[in-house]
Amino acid sequence: MSSIDKLSHQGSIITEQSEYKLGTSPSSSRKIRVLVVITVLGTGGATNVVLDLANHLNQSPDFEVLLLTGPIPPSRNDLTPLAHEMKIPTQMTPNLINHINPLVNIKAVTDLRKIMVEGDFDIVHTHSSVAGVVGRLAAYIARIPVIIHHVHGWGLHEKMSTFSKFLYLNLERLCARFTNQLIVVSKTDIKKGLDYRIADENKFALIYNGIDQERFEQTVNESQIRKELGLKPDSDLVGMIGRLDEQKNPLDFIRAAAIVADNYQNVQFVFIGDGPLRNESERLIKELNLVDKFFLLGYRDDVTRIIPVLKITALSSLWEGLPIVFLEALCAGKPIVANDVDGAQEIVIDGETGYLVTPGEPSEMAEKILTLLNDDSLCHDMASIAKQRSEYYSVDRMVSEIEQLYKDQLKNSHQLVDA
Repeated sequence: MSSIDKLSHQGSIITEQSEYKLGTSPSSSRKIRVLVVITVLGTGGATNVVLDLANHLNQSPDFEVLLLTGPIPPSRNDLTPLAHEMKIPTQMTPNLINHINPLVNIKAVTDLRKIMVEGDFDIVHTHSSVAGVVGRLAAYIARIPVIIHHVHGWGLHEKMSTFSKFLYLNLERLCARFTNQLIVVSKTDIKKGLDYRIADENKFALIYNGIDQERFEQTVNESQIRKELGLKPDSDLVGMIGRLDEQKNPLDFIRAAAIVADNYQNVQFVFIGDGPLRNESERLIKELNLVDKFFLLGYRDDVTRIIPVLKITALSSLWEGLPIVFLEALCAGKPIVANDVDGAQEIVIDGETGYLVTPGEPSEMAEKILTLLNDDSLCHDMASIAKQRSEYYSVDRMVSEIEQLYKDQLKNSHQLVDA
């Protein structure tokens, strides 16, 4: 079972928060208790992974799980209702915010420690940077046997201030000292972790993201979808999925679209997602005369219906871990044109399943998109290879590897106690 497309309600709907308290049976045969912590259950790849993992644990006979999250910022679409819909035990903690505020962050450590002690958890598994620090500090103080942090791409990028980078690295290095395992989603993130001296190599476990592949292999009514979205019935579609924010860098995708449109008439572009750069994106679309060519679709809960209609998938991110959209595009058999950042080259095989281009160079992205638009045979060949490569990236494989890691780490922690 997957996550993102089952949401039948918009994020503005308020759902009742569930208070969840695990049993306190002292029996050694009891289920393994896992606390999954993420600062925000908003639209994005990390949330997809968290919901898929929590849903799997909730259905497993070996585990009990509590999903702990913070308040949703105004700029993010709230997927907490989806967690409730999937019947995942979920609790919101007001002080678990997604930015640095020392007073509030310290309160969050206190709140989380209390929850961890009362829940008698065996494993704490954190996701996202702030939750990773706050959650791991709380887990260490609460003497949780196994502490795991999931790195969905390191939160380091060129536009960070010197102080922010210094603070981030030192907090990561501190927390890594009492973290049993750091799960990373790409080999590039292991290299970065070593280069930044965050942890030794034995602390890293590579577990690639996975998706529910059947959702992206469905047959869709293309003419109906185009009509719903206001698109031409026969245009070639190039699409990007992500947030309209600094990381995803949508303005460069719009600039690339303008170059493509000047050289290829029967093309249209769609962007699925929303965020703080929406107004600026709308202005640039008008400025570049793309009003009838480029469509900002906002957040959609029917991505699985739209991806099959695309001819090409693009991603102009400035930094990434291992984007879920890459896996979705592979599964749907769509060539990818993406910035060559972080884990991109582990999924996009340049010249085979798509093209990798230089970040900050929209003209280069436009050139590769045009190459594919002008060569149907090349597109078809890349689509076939993409489908073959997608088979590995299943949600079942991902959650199985995480479950095994849990059991191995718990066994190791018990051996250390016995010793």
